Amino acid sequence: TLSNACGEDDFCYILTGDRDSLQLVKDNVNVLLATTRMGQSTTVVYDTAKIKEVYGVEPKQLIDIKAIQGDTSDNIPGVAGIGEKGAAELIQKFGSVEYIYENLADLDIKAGMKTKLEVSKDNCFLSKKLGQICLNAPIDTDLSFYSVKEPDVIKATNLLSSLEMVKILKRLNFNQEEAFVGDDVKTISLTQSNDY
Repeated sequence: TLSNACGEDDFCYILTGDRDSLQLVKDNVNVLLATTRMGQSTTVVYDTAKIKEVYGVEPKQLIDIKAIQGDTSDNIPGVAGIGEKGAAELIQKFGSVEYIYENLADLDIKAGMKTKLEVSKDNCFLSKKLGQICLNAPIDTDLSFYSVKEPDVIKATNLLSSLEMVKILKRLNFNQEEAFVGDDVKTISLTQSNDY
């Protein structure tokens, strides 16, 4: 949502290890993808040109590839029997899952793959919906809202105490032993061990 809120004069870098974020790349948004290869940490900068080079599609089309190939780690079913290579080839050739399904009978696709697409149509569209990152989460999109400020220790202590997150209170070095929850005063012990 914040990357989408950046205007043309703002440049956004998303630092992540999650390839799903590549769909967010555009002229003023780059993804710095942290990966590990052969035990070595490396960061690859993905802009539109890099995505075209690696995947052969526009960044937004990565959602269509995922809709077909699925992703077991995210419980996205995709089209049974079509993997990453087949999905990429279909989207490179036809552009989107919508176009494929609107014209499936007339497209030059092997019979076996056509059958797989027909059988998994509902899963494919569900997968596209599941794989698409939300760009309008209900958050403040004024970037100044996120500038670093002095912490509100009392407010943070009250919230963390009400959630019984004692270990986090200790990690933050908040030493207050009383937290105000509503109109009540709740006394907490920072030595509790059965917290969340």
